[in-house]
Amino acid sequence: MKKLTTVFLGCAFVVVGLFAQKTPVVATVNVQRLMNDYTAFQAAMEKVKGSVAPVEDEMKKMQQTIQDIVTKGREAEAKVQNPALGDEAKEEARAEVMELQKQLQSEQVKLQQFRQQAQQLAQQGQKEELAPLQEKAIEAVRTVASDKGIDLVIATNNLIYADDSLEITDSVIAVLNAE
Repeated sequence: MKKLTTVFLGCAFVVVGLFAQKTPVVATVNVQRLMNDYTAFQAAMEKVKGSVAPVEDEMKKMQQTIQDIVTKGREAEAKVQNPALGDEAKEEARAEVMELQKQLQSEQVKLQQFRQQAQQLAQQGQKEELAPLQEKAIEAVRTVASDKGIDLVIATNNLIYADDSLEITDSVIAVLNAE
């Protein structure tokens, strides 16, 4: 009898514990739309793009210069292979090919340096401009979730399906843009 009472009380505690647990309230946030509609984030994105743009423009010019050197090199190679040219003209063409190869290598090194600079500028902009705003967005999600009694917020890009009634993106955007 004592064992039966103990088992019954144990089961009762388990059942009461199960009923006492709160069902979690879940919501979703469309992170991409959140960042697209967050005005301060978009302004920071434009600032970062603006800081990288001059370097990217210079890289385009350098790529065109490299393309021009390659074209000239092909023309000089064709002269070297031309049986109608004399030995002196072929030697001049070979010298031109060698000079163009040096120029090509130099321009490729410069281009690589500019690429690294552009990458560093983008990373610096991400760290200084965008990361703090991303943190604010996360805090805004927490604020909205807390205000609405939500226990769990999931990014919609990680879901297969979620009912539209779970979406809180508009509320989070309103909090962010109100600041």
